[in-house]
Amino acid sequence: MGIQQLEKDLREALERQEFQLYYQPKLDLALGKITGVEALIRWEHPEQGLLTPTQFIPLAEETNLICPIGEWVLRTACTQSKAWQDAGAPTLIMAVNLSVRQLYQPDFVESVESILYETGLVPSYLELEITEYMTMEIVRIAPILRQLKNIGIKISLDDFGIGYSSLYNFKELPIDIIKIDQCFVSNCLVDMKDATIVKAIIALGHELNVEVVAEGIESKEQLIFLQQNLCDLGQGYLFSKPLPPSEFLVAFHQIEKIISRDGIPSALFREKWLQEALHKTKQELAVTLRYQQGMTFKLTRHDGKFIHTLCDGELLYRMGLTPEQVVGKEPHEFLPLNDAERKSQYYERAWGGEENVIYEGQYNGIWYLASLRPIHRGGQVAEVIGSAVDISDRIKKKGKRPFSHNTSWSKSQNTD
Repeated sequence: MGIQQLEKDLREALERQEFQLYYQPKLDLALGKITGVEALIRWEHPEQGLLTPTQFIPLAEETNLICPIGEWVLRTACTQSKAWQDAGAPTLIMAVNLSVRQLYQPDFVESVESILYETGLVPSYLELEITEYMTMEIVRIAPILRQLKNIGIKISLDDFGIGYSSLYNFKELPIDIIKIDQCFVSNCLVDMKDATIVKAIIALGHELNVEVVAEGIESKEQLIFLQQNLCDLGQGYLFSKPLPPSEFLVAFHQIEKIISRDGIPSALFREKWLQEALHKTKQELAVTLRYQQGMTFKLTRHDGKFIHTLCDGELLYRMGLTPEQVVGKEPHEFLPLNDAERKSQYYERAWGGEENVIYEGQYNGIWYLASLRPIHRGGQVAEVIGSAVDISDRIKKKGKRPFSHNTSWSKSQNTD
């Protein structure tokens, strides 16, 4: 059949109701539960039979038929999702692919809102998928995606990692989900580079607080690899091929048994997630310390020497220091000997169990007020924690030092 005849048939396909939607499940790789589906179009051609998107979507793009077809897909998918909910099926996120032509229609956002209203689907149950290629025009696409996001719709980035977009574009867009392209997943067990890319995308997603979906999972070995690297969701033929609505519901519970059958034990997976959560909490704590206005520091005593084990905060940087200059060091390693000895006296008092040891000092023209308190473990002092705040403005207003027992971290000034 020629292109012209195919185009003619494509123009009549909507009117003849020849399109169908199939649904491929997405599963939570920790729990094994189906959390959503991706709607995938099929064309029941009167002569050629069932056609997949690769056989007609490029032609639809060229002829601009993709816009009415895309609108039909969106409305049909939302209608199906609401019908499943009304029938008592578990609530699922419905993912629908967008074309760039659809997205750039002047009334696209209003059209999506209208379809959601007509079908009664709550916006948070709709996920719109864009491709990396579409993110190249970030100035044009970002406002549209933000409007969709403000409605409550989820935005996912499909085929992530194939190289069309920059990390800057990704950072600037309101993305909720990234999907690892199946070309990386299919080779992750035989190609070290693909394995590294998959692990890096998962780690990047977690650091940026977006969900990560692996596409094209076909074997239990791939499933286990993705679980071991804490991928959030997965879809692929290991779980199910795309199915028509009636077959999907029939297979639902069998699909949900696959991860418990072929994946790693749930207890081991939970342990890995707890380790990841602990690691993330430590990172978030480090960021919090870094951006606090004051300064937090800790120290311990080893072989009679006070060693700083933590030091961070904006005040530290305003003084012209960095954590690397302080952590792991004794006071005399970054202070003049006399200043280090004076500071060690306060450390000694806190290490001896005295609560709320307060002193002030100066470094590089910045006055600070510090307080120390001991941390007890097993009935003994194990650490001393300190905090400091900037009191330079107060000193300047008073025109004098607030206390007589000053100590200094300055290598050039003696404040006593």
